[in-house]
Amino acid sequence: MIMKLTQHKLNRLGLYAAWLVTAALLVWAATDRHPYSFYMLLRWICCPILAYSAFVAYEKNRSLWIWIFGVLALLYNPIFRTHLDRSTWIGVNWFTVGAITVAAVVFWRTNTQ
Repeated sequence: MIMKLTQHKLNRLGLYAAWLVTAALLVWAATDRHPYSFYMLLRWICCPILAYSAFVAYEKNRSLWIWIFGVLALLYNPIFRTHLDRSTWIGVNWFTVGAITVAAVVFWRTNTQ
């Protein structure tokens, strides 16, 4: 039981760390211009983290978050790319940062209750 509880906490902290890195990269992407390779790297980082977040939301039976993270994972998919102009991507980046922030608060409150 103690081992399982510890593993659960490590998984949760890992997800929060991944969200923190993702949010920081998205803010950096939204506030400055970068070479194309940076945005491709951003897709390769964001897509699996957002897809895993949808999976965690599924495990927690949070259907709204499954959809939010699932759609965002599709938008950031590096293989089947969504082509948007820069101003639209800036808005998507800020929306994603907001979604990650709200999800972190919601999931944290659920885990501490």
